[in-house]
Amino acid sequence: MTAYAHPSAMGSVRAPVIEFNIAACLTSVSLGVLLLNPLFGGLAALIFLLCGGLLMATKIPHTIQSLARFWYVLLLPVYCALSTLWSQAPAETFRGSLQLCVSVAIAIVIACRVPPRTLVRILFGIFLMAIIASVLFGRVRNSSGAWIGIFGSKNAFAAIVSVFILTSVAALVDKEGSRLQRVTALISLVVSGPILLLAQSAGAIIMLMPSLGAMLFVLSGRWLTPLQRAVLLCVVGMLAVIASLLAVGYWSELMNLVLNTTGKDTTLTGRTDLWAVGIDLIRENPLFGVGYRAFWLQGYSPAEILWAQFGIASRSGFNFHNTYISNAVEIGTAGVTIQVAMLFGAFFLALKWGLRDPSPATALFLGYLTTAVFGSFVEVSLFFQFSLPTTLVVVALVYGVRASSP
Repeated sequence: MTAYAHPSAMGSVRAPVIEFNIAACLTSVSLGVLLLNPLFGGLAALIFLLCGGLLMATKIPHTIQSLARFWYVLLLPVYCALSTLWSQAPAETFRGSLQLCVSVAIAIVIACRVPPRTLVRILFGIFLMAIIASVLFGRVRNSSGAWIGIFGSKNAFAAIVSVFILTSVAALVDKEGSRLQRVTALISLVVSGPILLLAQSAGAIIMLMPSLGAMLFVLSGRWLTPLQRAVLLCVVGMLAVIASLLAVGYWSELMNLVLNTTGKDTTLTGRTDLWAVGIDLIRENPLFGVGYRAFWLQGYSPAEILWAQFGIASRSGFNFHNTYISNAVEIGTAGVTIQVAMLFGAFFLALKWGLRDPSPATALFLGYLTTAVFGSFVEVSLFFQFSLPTTLVVVALVYGVRASSP
């Protein structure tokens, strides 16, 4: 039975070459196809399942041990499966929850098989491929001239570029990385800024700032003593509290400033209208919701009304632009409570891990989770099957738990 290696010590533990290569290669392909989903289409999920299944099968005892240890991470897909009992679309709910369960299980095994430093390099590589593909084969939205790359919207493309910037920072400061890696990361940082501007997504630019700040906060710890780190954390915490109080007190003025600066309408492109509708729907089924993946279905009148109201001709690919509202409609406040525990638990564990072990890996995970937390209030990227954001949040959660273990 393979023993677990503590994340903070993973850099000094030499795994067998064959094992390391197999795990890293399968993880690279698994995450790469999720990121490059627009190129692979329906094959992306199949390839993810195939590579993830092979990863789990190459060391079955280790896989069983990993899933048994982190059984509580599987509570979310189990709860989603239970929502089949009251779902208005049982078949859709059961299928989606089963796929979510497999996706979460693969994420757990990835976190137990691939060291954090290795995963950082994998992420830098696959995001680099996504940017190159977007530059070579991407498109521009005719109506606004915004770059959307190989993705479906400028916001999706901007989100990819933002994470690419975070991975580039981590790759650049990785002293154990190759010279080629650091040079590539430096070039990536130089060109990714203008690319992000071409995506014309003010939200992505705004959310990138605290994420980069979180990374720099962790990386600065490499030159500080534990006491100095604690003092710095207290100072940052107090500044965050002061900023929050000012934001609450001057919310209207700040929102008007942001909207006027970015050219957005006062409803944030219809988001506030959607939020109001979503809150009303939650009141109808507050605790359990209508069932996992059981709202945005063709033929369901509330969904049809919203599609018609917002001009969604395809009658698919829409949400409430708020993770908590959107998911509470489907799985109720009980299910969202589990999701909040996972997301914010991963964030605070990553913060604790970063303070104890400042490194490019810990900085990247804290930066990414900062993006996920801020983005959860205006977008819906969690928690879905065959989803790279969901996979990375689960991986970060497992890493954080392992780093906190004695």
